[in-house]
Amino acid sequence: MLVCDARPLVCAGLAAAFAEHGLVGDCDPDTAAAQTRELEPDVIVAGLRSDDPRTFAIVASLKASHPALRALVIGDAATVIELREMVIAGVDSFLLTTAPLAELRNAVARTAQGDRIISPSIALLLAGGWRNESRDDGASALSPRELEVLELVADGLTNQVIAEQLGLSARTVKTHVQNLLTKLDVPDRTGAVARGFRLGLLR
Repeated sequence: MLVCDARPLVCAGLAAAFAEHGLVGDCDPDTAAAQTRELEPDVIVAGLRSDDPRTFAIVASLKASHPALRALVIGDAATVIELREMVIAGVDSFLLTTAPLAELRNAVARTAQGDRIISPSIALLLAGGWRNESRDDGASALSPRELEVLELVADGLTNQVIAEQLGLSARTVKTHVQNLLTKLDVPDRTGAVARGFRLGLLR
């Protein structure tokens, strides 16, 4: 596994906890992509900070380039919105930092095997949203064309202008935009752009 956290002390603590249990390395958010390419871990264990949304973008980006990679996020707490965004980003498991070390190690092993693990104390917050097919309904299911449309929406272009640039009909572009709203679980174009940036789909 690869441990990733922007806080050096937290990163060192997690690395120490897994030193004898399959650890291949540790990194911060800025080096996560390079370390994943070099070390090819089965699982990335990432820390979640309420004041730093990069965790979602990192997971979404790594999942896009390494489809077999599994992701377990550890946080002090999580809101319903954060949990939904983690599902959309492709996070496989979520534990609280209060989890015993043995539970954390077990969760990593089971996540690597394809299971989804979540701390019981926050399971109710998901209200059924954490399901095996969830990634098929989220950002990971956006087609290349939908991502292209999202980028042009972020540039402030209208459906008609987007249609002209892509050589499509305005009706087809409207359908792509509606699909974006559904898959990203947002009510409007502004929400789609905001979530796109938060998840690292837009730069």
